[in-house]
Amino acid sequence: MQARCDDIDVAWFEAGRGSPLVLVHGLADDHRAWRRTLPDLMLRHRVVMYDLRGHGETTLGSPDGTLRQLAEDLAHLLRALELERVDVAGFSLGGTIAMRLAIDHPELVSRLVLVATSSRVGRAACEWYRERVAMVERSDPSLRATLDRDTADVYMQSPAELEEGLLIRRQSTADPRGFANACAAMAGLNAAPLDPDLPRIEAPTLIVASDRDQHCPPKAAAIIAAGIGGSHLEVLEGAGHAIPVEKPRELAGLMTEFLSET
Repeated sequence: MQARCDDIDVAWFEAGRGSPLVLVHGLADDHRAWRRTLPDLMLRHRVVMYDLRGHGETTLGSPDGTLRQLAEDLAHLLRALELERVDVAGFSLGGTIAMRLAIDHPELVSRLVLVATSSRVGRAACEWYRERVAMVERSDPSLRATLDRDTADVYMQSPAELEEGLLIRRQSTADPRGFANACAAMAGLNAAPLDPDLPRIEAPTLIVASDRDQHCPPKAAAIIAAGIGGSHLEVLEGAGHAIPVEKPRELAGLMTEFLSET
């Protein structure tokens, strides 16, 4: 299904019944990043998933390379679907979008789940994002091989998931401009981290990290937890960055318990 949201047509999908829960995927992925976690979540929730601007089947529109625009895209989608107040869960880049939404539109977010994400970007990571933006802008012939290596890095702790991960990411970034736009948005967190705005988040918040995540380690989760008053932090053992596919039952269990208790 598609919804017109400002300057883009957003591809969105839903499954299950119950209170609405919106899932936001990460960089270079699409809604299928939640494929392993969905079966448990849809038993108790009307789960809404969508593809980010320029990812998957969502059009690119006029991107401005900011996290704020990506969050506004989500706000537009919620209004288009007549969802007045929802639970929002974001993975990786999706977590930063969910935080920005909760900061800018507290009236739209009932409860917040942040999975393997960060509120800031260091200098080295910033350069990583900028390098990929530059590769897209100059149509670098090595871009596809670089994206494949990046995917293998994400699935380092779960090689059995790599084949499906590559399939999804190659399809989602067939036009890499959406990927570059999201990279630019993440690079912006170096000069303008979310940290100063985290105390403005009013929604009850669960933060989930994993002990082997080299991209968004538990330290990054602890920074978010310190900034959001009353938030709860859980660290899963034996997983890397891709928690939704590496620990899907455990993640779904934490989410379901949190969303039912708060």
